[in-house]
Amino acid sequence: MVGADGVHSNVRRLVFGDDPAHKRSLGVHAGIFTVPNEWGLHGTAVMYNEPGRVASVAAPHGGDAIVSLFFTADGLRYDHRDVEQQRRIVAEAYAGVGWQVPRLLELMWQAPDFYFDGTNQVFLDRWSRGRVVLLGDAGYAGGPGGNGTGLAVVGAHILAGELNLARGDHEVAFRRYEERMRPYVATCQKQAAGSPEYLVPSSWKKINERNRFFRAVRYFPAVKHLFKWMATRTATAIKLPSYPSPTEVGSGPGVAAGRRRGAPHPRG
Repeated sequence: MVGADGVHSNVRRLVFGDDPAHKRSLGVHAGIFTVPNEWGLHGTAVMYNEPGRVASVAAPHGGDAIVSLFFTADGLRYDHRDVEQQRRIVAEAYAGVGWQVPRLLELMWQAPDFYFDGTNQVFLDRWSRGRVVLLGDAGYAGGPGGNGTGLAVVGAHILAGELNLARGDHEVAFRRYEERMRPYVATCQKQAAGSPEYLVPSSWKKINERNRFFRAVRYFPAVKHLFKWMATRTATAIKLPSYPSPTEVGSGPGVAAGRRRGAPHPRG
């Protein structure tokens, strides 16, 4: 059984226990939702900052706009299934903030697709127990900037490939899956651990520093290359192994010859 049910994984809770140490908050929370595009944005975004709070409105393809309200809060406790409670938390976090925020909060209460969560990383000593294995955020959430979706896709590729090579021996497959993935996961989680100050700067000085960096990207090729490297370094931090197809493993010459000699199946 593969548990790929996210940061709040029920599979992880049932199989590995509900240990608070498994999940570590990075202290940043976000409410995200779509609204009518009242700003006429198309392929662009606008953003407003105060220390510890960031409000952005984006319309990558025109049409409805996507609102993201990020803020810092240590030790925030909430029910991740109680949407109305989450809306109240966002409204309280942004009370008194200027710019377009009052209008965004008004639209938030009407949004049918409101999403809220904290930024978390997941750490476990092992990702499998018996015939159960964890994949993606359920087992090793990276956090923002930690290539979260990429981690899940790469993990699925390697897990499937190792299960194929192991020919049904899940213990061997799970062990090889962890051996290959753990260094990559560590790299991604290390980068994401520094994301809060970039996502939600804690002072006006840090906001100004980040804004100057954004302005420089437009004019200086070296800064543009640095930005590109920062955006892609986790995605390129692993060389994807190439696995044979199930047909090749099941009926390839080496496997067939090994069976004739009574040799065990290949285990990767």
